[in-house]
Order: sequence, then C-alpha cells, then structure tokens
Amino acid sequence: MCFNDRVPTEFVTAFTTVLATAYEQGPDAYLARPVTGTDEHDPFLAVVPLLKQGWEIERPRWGVFAVQAPDGLAGLEFTTGDIDPEAELTTRDARWQLWAGKSVNRPLWYATASTDTPVALLAALTECVADPAPLPRWREDTFSYIEGMAQLTPILPSRPQTPTPLDVQRAVASRRLAPLPAASIPRWSTTSRPALPGPRR
Repeated sequence: MCFNDRVPTEFVTAFTTVLATAYEQGPDAYLARPVTGTDEHDPFLAVVPLLKQGWEIERPRWGVFAVQAPDGLAGLEFTTGDIDPEAELTTRDARWQLWAGKSVNRPLWYATASTDTPVALLAALTECVADPAPLPRWREDTFSYIEGMAQLTPILPSRPQTPTPLDVQRAVASRRLAPLPAASIPRWSTTSRPALPGPRR
C-alpha cells in the first residue's frame, strides 16, 4: 500500500490498525492474497462499504472497474488483467487506486495498493473513507482546502447546563451540612515588653 503525503490521517490509521492486528495473527492473515469467489478474500469485499454509501459503479475505460462518490469528488479504480509487479510498487499503475478530487489524473490525495494486498486491509481503508461522520480539524489545518470540495462546520463549545430545581436543592442542603469556618476572634497578649536596661550604678 502506498499513500501520498496528503491522505487524511484517519484513513492511514484505519489501514495500519488492521495491519497490526493481522500481523499479530501471523502470515496467513497479513499475507492473505485476494481470491475471487471466496468468502473472506474476494476483492469485491473492498468495494462493498463504498457501494453501501451510494457510490456508483462506472467503467471509465477498458480494463478498469471503478466506483465514484455521489458528489463526484472521490473514486476507486480496480484494474483488471495483468500488471507489472515492479510497476505496482514504484508507480501509480497499481491494481487499486483510491483518490480524492475531480480527476484520477490530478488527485488531491491518493492511495494505491498492489495485486497481493489483503482484502481486509483494503476494506479497512474503504470503510473509513465511506464513513459519513465528520472529521475534526483545527481551523489552521484547513488552509489548503479547496473551496467547494470540503464542507466546514464550526464546532462550538457546549453551553453549561442550567441547574434543575433538584440541583439547587442539593446545593443548598450541602451548604447547610458543611462545617462553618472558625470565626476570627481578636486576642490580646498578656506578655509585657522586656525591661530596658537601666543606667549602671
């Protein structure tokens, strides 16, 4: 799997979290090759999360199966047929390509995956991409966003809740039970100043 430097961190985290889990399970999990027609390793399973969120199937060119986001600002391509294994690892000519933007040729960000990338890892990425929940960002981190390609909604701090009559009653009762602070009592000293030395005789 290859990510360019602008891929949202949530997507990379989703992928690496599943990869770490697969690594703990051993080579049968983290090296499981996709196999068409199987229950767990069918490549189509990576596309299912996107289809559930309304992404549309397309055939942009011969030998390529694609799905496009409903707003047209992201896509996933799966290339059929033979692919040079070395090119998959060194170029964007890979079996899978996921991108954001209006064109696969000029993406805002992209991720590629080779033919042998396990389906569970791809599905972790597509599930995260398909998740409609907003992604929190600090305002200063949105300077590079292109107008019309991101919907920004400010998150305002929640207002403190108005106390209920029961809250007020409990507060008053707790004040009655609290011990009163010791009153400040003026005190006088009974000691006298030391006698000053008198003249010597």
